[in-house]
Amino acid sequence: MITISTLDANSFVESVILDSILYRLRFNWNDDGGYWTLDVCNNDNTELVRGIVIVPNFPLLNAYRRIKGLPPGELMAVVTDENVTDIWRTDFTSGKARMIYMPKEELMHVVESAV
Repeated sequence: MITISTLDANSFVESVILDSILYRLRFNWNDDGGYWTLDVCNNDNTELVRGIVIVPNFPLLNAYRRIKGLPPGELMAVVTDENVTDIWRTDFTSGKARMIYMPKEELMHVVESAV
């Protein structure tokens, strides 16, 4: 599992290597709605998927598997407090939430052991 660093900013880009491929993840805070969104871009900055609402403990890429070029693993915003239903502006930098990537191999192992 890989923890993806985040910044204390309303909008920022993180370049990350996921399953040996470089991606650019754009994080945007929507102040009116009170939520984060995520755009996934390839190394050429071409958008693969845009505007995924970041919700806690939910596989963010699963609904977009048909899109060619997405990372083969899974991105999740992990929170340990089960009462948390939303991720607020400072939750990533305060440590209440963290963005993680589970590589395909690890993800397959988790799914196999759960069955």
